[in-house]
Amino acid sequence: MLALRPTFSESWYRVANLKAKLRASAQISRQFYRGERWYVVRDPAGNQYHRLSAPAYRFVGLLDGTRTVAEAWDLVGGHLADDAPTQDEVIQILSQLHAANLLESDVTPDAQVLLRRHKKMQTRQWQQRAMNLLFPRIPIWDCDRFLVRWMPVVRPFLSPLGVGLWLAMVISAGLYLAPRWGELVDAAQNAISPNNWIYLWASFVLIKFIHELGHAFACRRFGGEVHEMGIMFLVFVPTPYVDASAAWAFPSRWARMFVGAGGMIIELFVASIFAFIWGNTRPDSLVNQLSYNIMLIASVSTVLFNANPLLRYDGYYMLSDWLEIPNLANKSREYLWGLFKRHLFRVKDRQPLPPWGQRAWLFLYAVAAGIYRVFIGVMIILLVSTKVPVLGILMALSAVATWLVLPVVKLVKYLLLDPELHRKRIGAIAWTAGIVAMIVALVGMVRFDAHFDAAGVIEPLERQAVRVETEGIVAQVAAFDGQKVRAGDTIVVLRNPQLEAQVAQLEAQLRALKAKRDLAIKESQSHRLMFEEQIRAVEDQLNAARERRDKLTVRAEMDGMLIAPRLRDLPGSYLKKGSQVAMVASLERLALYAMLDQNDAHMIYQRRLEQPDATSARVRLVSRKGDELVGQIDNRVPVVVRKLRSRALSYEGGGDVPTDPSDKEGLRLQTPMVEVPVVLDNSGRNFLPGQRAYVRFDIGKRPLIENWVRRFWQLLQRHSQSKWV
Repeated sequence: MLALRPTFSESWYRVANLKAKLRASAQISRQFYRGERWYVVRDPAGNQYHRLSAPAYRFVGLLDGTRTVAEAWDLVGGHLADDAPTQDEVIQILSQLHAANLLESDVTPDAQVLLRRHKKMQTRQWQQRAMNLLFPRIPIWDCDRFLVRWMPVVRPFLSPLGVGLWLAMVISAGLYLAPRWGELVDAAQNAISPNNWIYLWASFVLIKFIHELGHAFACRRFGGEVHEMGIMFLVFVPTPYVDASAAWAFPSRWARMFVGAGGMIIELFVASIFAFIWGNTRPDSLVNQLSYNIMLIASVSTVLFNANPLLRYDGYYMLSDWLEIPNLANKSREYLWGLFKRHLFRVKDRQPLPPWGQRAWLFLYAVAAGIYRVFIGVMIILLVSTKVPVLGILMALSAVATWLVLPVVKLVKYLLLDPELHRKRIGAIAWTAGIVAMIVALVGMVRFDAHFDAAGVIEPLERQAVRVETEGIVAQVAAFDGQKVRAGDTIVVLRNPQLEAQVAQLEAQLRALKAKRDLAIKESQSHRLMFEEQIRAVEDQLNAARERRDKLTVRAEMDGMLIAPRLRDLPGSYLKKGSQVAMVASLERLALYAMLDQNDAHMIYQRRLEQPDATSARVRLVSRKGDELVGQIDNRVPVVVRKLRSRALSYEGGGDVPTDPSDKEGLRLQTPMVEVPVVLDNSGRNFLPGQRAYVRFDIGKRPLIENWVRRFWQLLQRHSQSKWV
């Protein structure tokens, strides 16, 4: 159903007698969107643009400086009938052209007030951008002469031959890297290490400078002028930018899309070159490291950010041109808001509905972009809070004001004051109140099953260390890691030449004393007693030495599984007395030691006090996520720890527990956590010591808002490492 467009306006008298015309310097280009003709008017002096529909351009074309606005409107109405712009639309066209400095006129005081409205709106938008601490811009260089000078060199690369060369290089690099995917993933750990940050930042700035040059050369390739290049700050990170807005006036949408893709095209080409350099240099060399940095930034960041149409970067403008929907983001938000007004408030929109072919795209884009931008905003806030906690808090408060408080204020103002709700205000307020009540009830009153998820490592409840009781050199390893052993089984055999020599010496001394004693029996009773006393002393020494020699064979003292990951590296090494060579663990009862936030652990044990039978926890092994097993929360008092039991739980070990980056062992936690033991019945041999697992603790039914608020503050506190957050 077509929306009604009021023909007349109460403010028409302010502009009806105005005589105006486009500036002589204005440049006009024609474009087609979904078969409809549009015109882009550009002021080259101020680099201002405005897009006009065909009827609007027909009206503007009638303004020659001698004909009044009313006369031009009457003429265009006679020619176009219902397709002619309404008086409100004419006022909007004149306001926008006046604000863009594209209109010459002798403006009367009444018209000046009206035309300034749009100018004030633009001024407010400019002030908002200027006050945005995350994305300020500093223009530095007029690069147009540079582009003209180098265009003969670059032009062949922007031709069909250049496209073929680009495809060949990118495909070759992809085929070259595919078999080395494992090496690429392993190298990523070194790329994000603190020692590489300065190189990573330098590579980022260099690649983004090349990226912006790609946009600039692509724009110049189709005749556009590029007069501004500078530095903008993305979350305080200086990043090059270029103003290639001249591409907006290109008649061909494919030319506009090529300009939008120019930066990504050159980035992927550079990434392909450095892929070959990375693969043919020593892994420990600086060239190899820098090549990986450039390859990573020029490929991953291009795909995740520049090519992402949900962010206002290159991918967004390319999608807008491909769909032939100018100003896609604003139109999608207006369309979504229009749906609410039409279907909930029963308000007839003053603007006509978009064509059927655009509606699905507008709806999907509005929903997806809104959710994604909130997600990105939260991620940026958490990133900033890790470096500057106070600023992170301020940004979080600003985000709440922007995404919650301001929309609510605007909605209330609309419901109470907007004239278009005349005779529909009570119904609109009732609908809004009902929806708000449903949301409040759903989020704040209705209780849902709540739980905590935590990572942990499995260890045996019953275990015994296998230690060396007599120092020596490892001569033989008689067992292996993971072997089932029984009490008395040999684990390691050591050799001690000094001890062997001592035993041999004492045995020889004992034989000599016994021979002397046998001779003394015939000669003197006193001599015999003396020798027997010496024999007993030597026998005691010999028995002690033999006992020490027997302990060179290290044995298991209980039944269980042998845990000794370094056992095979022991042959030939010297072990001191007391050195641990292995661990024998019983596999019957194991424990999963889960790492939890202190508040979460408190809620778990508080629920146990309220419901003593609520002791079960659901466990999933990382290696077998499809199988869910059951454990019991141990009755032992949980302890607050500052170090992990196993590095497997940390980021470096493949886990998700944050550790202190300055800790070389990778075990010290960023913030203290509670270690909650969960006892596992292992009669079915489902678990093995050392395995990593996830455990889910149910805490009953709770309102959603309670869980969300707790999670948000815990996340913010964890990232800011500040207790007062």
